[in-house]
Amino acid sequence: MWQRAGGVGNEKERSGRSTGFPGLWGALSLLAALVLTGCASTVVTDVTAFSQPGWQNDAPHTYSFERTPEQAAQLDRQTYEQWLAAALSGVGYEQVPEKQAHYRISMDFDAAPGIVRVAETVYPDPWYGPWGPYWGPYWGPGYYRPWGPWGPWGPGYWPPQTVVRDVTVLFSSLRVYFRDAASGKRVYQVTAQNQTENGSLPATMPYLIRSAFAGFPGNSGQPRRVELEVEKPQK
Repeated sequence: MWQRAGGVGNEKERSGRSTGFPGLWGALSLLAALVLTGCASTVVTDVTAFSQPGWQNDAPHTYSFERTPEQAAQLDRQTYEQWLAAALSGVGYEQVPEKQAHYRISMDFDAAPGIVRVAETVYPDPWYGPWGPYWGPYWGPGYYRPWGPWGPWGPGYWPPQTVVRDVTVLFSSLRVYFRDAASGKRVYQVTAQNQTENGSLPATMPYLIRSAFAGFPGNSGQPRRVELEVEKPQK
């Protein structure tokens, strides 16, 4: 069982509009279903999209990126936009010059370290108990073992135990916005959030982007969970 523990650290990685992590992560107090990539073969991301009533992924599917001059100079954002462009291409969107674009698309992303408390079930070595090897004459007070030093089922048995520990993780979030270029109205937005152990925002961003556009555009206001396999490092 995963549960948020303690406070979020002071270090933060932010770009674009700030939403504030207390509100952003307040809904993530219980994190039992999220997978830590540091010890798993998959990345699990929570995705929620909202669309303007009546919007049906209207054509033409052309867009240009929308950013401030300060954001345009950020090298990490430039790379993330390339990854986002690849994901948009995969759902039928074409990047064009601003004056030809039907949609203006922008992105925000945040990451902050935090701590989750994990309760794990452990199975002690059957040869050893809390007082050493099971060589004593009895199993416990009132439970003498007439079957020998190991009892009727072989070597001594000790029941499973629950161990609680705190794990440092990175909470990451990506938000992508679609704005109709003609009216200026926002017609679609999608948010992807996950947590990783021993992670970083650059390592997490590909999974956030791919998860955000899995099943695009999705049902408005309906949270979904996307699980992707961890890519093996290229040699």
